[in-house]
Amino acid sequence: MPAVDFIRDFSHAEQRPAGAFEAADHLVAGTRHRAILAPAPGRLTWTLPIPRRATFRAVVAPASNAPARVRVGVSDARIYEALAAVDVQPGSGWTPVTANLSDYAGWKISLFYRPERQAWHVNVSIDAIGGVAARVALGSPEIVTDRDSAAEYAKRRARITRSEAP
Repeated sequence: MPAVDFIRDFSHAEQRPAGAFEAADHLVAGTRHRAILAPAPGRLTWTLPIPRRATFRAVVAPASNAPARVRVGVSDARIYEALAAVDVQPGSGWTPVTANLSDYAGWKISLFYRPERQAWHVNVSIDAIGGVAARVALGSPEIVTDRDSAAEYAKRRARITRSEAP
């Protein structure tokens, strides 16, 4: 079940380079997805808490005639953890990319580590391969989880949003 729709939250993402990304429908090999068209090199970063039992899920496709690599990772103020990478070749169709985010939510046995209270940086980086600028389509990017975790997450995220309001 979808818990986070990154296209809906696109305006909240940090975009590097700024202004080089756009949300649009993208048709590849007869299949259309809502997508974020992204430059390579480039990076999108959303800062948010992560739902329990979460998985990042998207499909990627070329939007130019140059290859690119799409990487998904999570970071905080101290670390960056690479979770998935997919190479996108010109002429290829939609390629799935998934990343397990379950380590970044829920309860862990620790005196200090509280992943559920942490706002994580979910990073999608697009790398130019061979130094040639490219564009890719990041189709239907979302975080999915089970029904109970999605309901709990919606309540938790609403509490966090209310507590940040002026």
